[in-house]
Amino acid sequence: MQEAEDESMDENLFEKSVLLIKTNRTVQIVSVLTALVLLSIPAYSMLSKSQTPDDEYQRELEYIVDFDSGIITWDSNSNLELNDDEVFSLKLSYDDFPEEAKALNIVSISVYMGVLDSQEDNEETSGLGCSVDSGEDALDSASIFFSSPNSQSELLETQYSTGTYIDLLDIPEFTSYPLITGYTVEEIEEMYETDEEDLVGEYNLEITGLVEAGDSTLQCERQDPSVTVEYMIELIWIDAMVMEWNGDLPWF
Repeated sequence: MQEAEDESMDENLFEKSVLLIKTNRTVQIVSVLTALVLLSIPAYSMLSKSQTPDDEYQRELEYIVDFDSGIITWDSNSNLELNDDEVFSLKLSYDDFPEEAKALNIVSISVYMGVLDSQEDNEETSGLGCSVDSGEDALDSASIFFSSPNSQSELLETQYSTGTYIDLLDIPEFTSYPLITGYTVEEIEEMYETDEEDLVGEYNLEITGLVEAGDSTLQCERQDPSVTVEYMIELIWIDAMVMEWNGDLPWF
């Protein structure tokens, strides 16, 4: 009997609650807001979890970076002859990169020039006394200048050989180096990659011949019509390999 009375009271209370919600505007609004809050809690929890990157834990680890590298010849000439003050100009662009270089991470450019006339006497002589005393050959020289879209070398002059490097990537610096921490693997790899935008543009090479003849003797005239040089432009690439530091892995 008591159970029937309790069940009847529960039904009456439920019916009164439903009636109150149907007839009271304020109660309706509060009920809807309460339902929305309760539904949003698990949804927010799922969204927050989905927005956390899977590699976020990597910031707490320590890494070292090893490199694979190589060189690709871009342009070269082993027998470039120039008159005195004659300028050889070569204009290149990213479109002129070798196809294999476009698929690699190019980080710097090496430019080399050598003066070949310093290896032997290449001057012309004339006169009756040349067989007796022809005098001495004077060393010729040449200057070289190279520029990239975002940098340029100094003007270099030599009687022998010289070269310069143009960096296309600012190597990152870490306060904890050689160990790197506080970054994900992907972020570290990106720091060692050159953007294609930094490679697009004009590259210029200028080589100037500086010819000098030796002193003539009493009966032997010396003349030097030209200087011969060689040059080579090379592209240097790297592939950064980020490895987790486990305390005993050799990194040097």
